Amino acid sequence: MQTLRIQLKEDQRDRVELRYWVESQTPSEAQFLNSSQIADLVKEQKSHYYLAQHPQLREMGQKLFCWLDGEGRWLSRAIEDCHQGGLILAIATHQNLAHLPWELLHDGTSFLVEGANPVVVPVRWIERKTPPPPALEARPLQVLFMATSPETVEPVLDFEEEEARILAQTQEMAVQVRVEESGCVAELGKLWKRYLQRFDIFHLTGHGDIQRQEPYYPYFITETETGDRHDAFAPEFAEVFRHRWPQLIFLSGCRTGQAGNQGTVLSMAETLIQEGARAVLGWGLPVLPTTATVAAAHLYQELAAGCSLGEGLGSTYRYLLQKEKVKDWHLLRLYVRGDCPGALVEPPGDYHWQPPQPPQEQFLDPLTHEVRVATSEEFVGRRRYLQRYLRALKKPQSIGVLIYGIGGVGKSTVAARLLERMPEYERIVIYRGLDKEKLINKLSPQTNETELEILEGNLSLKQHLINCLQILNSQKQQLIFVLDDFEANLEPTAHGKPVLKKDAVKVLRDLLEAIAQSRGPHRVIITCRYDFIFPDPTLNRRLYREPLAALRGEDLRKKCQRLESFKVDSGVDAGLQERAKKVADGNPRLLEELNKILQTSGLTIGEITTQMQKAEEQFRVDILAEKLLNQQDKDLREILRLGLVFEMPVPRSAFEELCSQIRNRDTHISRAISLGLLETIQSTPVDGELLRVSRLLGLTAPENHESLYNQGANILYRMWVEEWTKK
Repeated sequence: MQTLRIQLKEDQRDRVELRYWVESQTPSEAQFLNSSQIADLVKEQKSHYYLAQHPQLREMGQKLFCWLDGEGRWLSRAIEDCHQGGLILAIATHQNLAHLPWELLHDGTSFLVEGANPVVVPVRWIERKTPPPPALEARPLQVLFMATSPETVEPVLDFEEEEARILAQTQEMAVQVRVEESGCVAELGKLWKRYLQRFDIFHLTGHGDIQRQEPYYPYFITETETGDRHDAFAPEFAEVFRHRWPQLIFLSGCRTGQAGNQGTVLSMAETLIQEGARAVLGWGLPVLPTTATVAAAHLYQELAAGCSLGEGLGSTYRYLLQKEKVKDWHLLRLYVRGDCPGALVEPPGDYHWQPPQPPQEQFLDPLTHEVRVATSEEFVGRRRYLQRYLRALKKPQSIGVLIYGIGGVGKSTVAARLLERMPEYERIVIYRGLDKEKLINKLSPQTNETELEILEGNLSLKQHLINCLQILNSQKQQLIFVLDDFEANLEPTAHGKPVLKKDAVKVLRDLLEAIAQSRGPHRVIITCRYDFIFPDPTLNRRLYREPLAALRGEDLRKKCQRLESFKVDSGVDAGLQERAKKVADGNPRLLEELNKILQTSGLTIGEITTQMQKAEEQFRVDILAEKLLNQQDKDLREILRLGLVFEMPVPRSAFEELCSQIRNRDTHISRAISLGLLETIQSTPVDGELLRVSRLLGLTAPENHESLYNQGANILYRMWVEEWTKK
């Protein structure tokens, strides 16, 4: 693409010189303007564009075109002289020029960005020296994706859909997406230091904004390590990338490409350019999440095909305008340092890139061969769980994590998601029964001839595994073992407490001890309906345990929006939708079953209600809820019945106070948690551990429920109102 550069130079006190030149052509041409003309234009754009509810895009675009074209028709002539590849309109950012919406340029017939021959792509240009770009390689486009979604910040964005759409739209192209799950700048810095290979693109999605008072700096709302809000400014990101900048940064957040204080304070995108970035994309105003998602997916598809950044951006504008017909297409802004980058990777040609196997394909039912976990497109939520599990897996002394909870809550799906977040690991998934032969058979495809000889030798299983893992250490290979649906290796005692079967004890012990003694990065993920204690206390301490609760709040809303029968415009009776949600009680698997029932045509409301009731009863049988309850002490069952008073998760101390008359209540509560009969949510600084009784257990509240409700309400009022007020 040719480049037409436009730059302002101060000439006299009240006059500026607007210079035009096409690269490789000299000399430049110029027109002289009164400084007040630019000030008036900026002021007009504030009222007619930045603050207007329904801006007149075409009219503004024509006015900008006429002003820039001038009496010498510089822009028109440059467009006419450009015959192939399109024209990059590089506009210097001095004198508030970056604040004007150049994407709207309109020649009276069409917006310049949608012109077929040639397309004109406006770029905000900062005159700085740039190092030569890296040599082009025929390889996949490398994208580092990070979403930020701190607690208490609303609206909660559907960042899962953005990631899934990027993956779906680029699946036939050579694109590799690495996800930083933390949403934290400090954690991003740690990841960036671990990977010496260059990521082509850093994609940051979340909420951006500009300070409402001096100094009017733009910022991005990120997370702390614990998920709290942290407003990050451009220098914090610059510190992460200081010595190895990606070729493109996409700030997919509102107002990240907008200058503050009517254009006098640099936008976040331009600040990153000043700090050393080569190219930064941002949005000039608040943008719809759907527009941001579509734009990123299409752009990366073009870049993966070997297009230059200018060509890819031009194609993205046309796609947003003509195919998607979105109204906020014009908010996407590109800032560049020096020249606009060309292609980031070589076109693939006849080479057909084979993407890595999706983790969900390894979670197969051996009888039906059906995938048992949600795909990337179907997955929602679980952000805090994923962050805590990943932190545990990264700790040097860790050997793995145990994810436990009631059936259907999504333990295997979360395990598959963890594998997506750890693409550097070779995966070994073992479903249900664990024995020596199955373990060795699963391990064999990951080993070479030397390692295979070790596995087939006469050593003990533990020594086999240690030797094999240590050889992998020397080759910088790392394995992650997934023991899925591990409850098949447990059996209940006479008191209903699940313990390891005798044959499984030794195999699991040998595996965990081998991981620990290999002194390598190998890890294990165990999914199980129940928590269980391993005989070795050292191994117990090195295995992070956390139960997985049902979906709540925004996670539940996102899940329902991905199920046809629960969408707002589904046509399903609203009363039936609410009844189904209440029956499912946040359980993803049961929600999916009820979704199918609601989609059945030709049934009356009564028939649908009957089928939902049957599905609930069958689900309770499938997850062994009634059988497990009957094996427990009557006092434990009474605690669960009392706990039905609390509809929402409550602090453990409130739960204990309500059950104060029951002997050994603490022991019973802990037992119920370990069995998945009592949902628990990670502790918070204010409330501590939160507990809730799942409605899927089929329990009924005690007869004196009215006085019990009063007691529960008084407990919560004292804890959440009176004690909080004192603080």
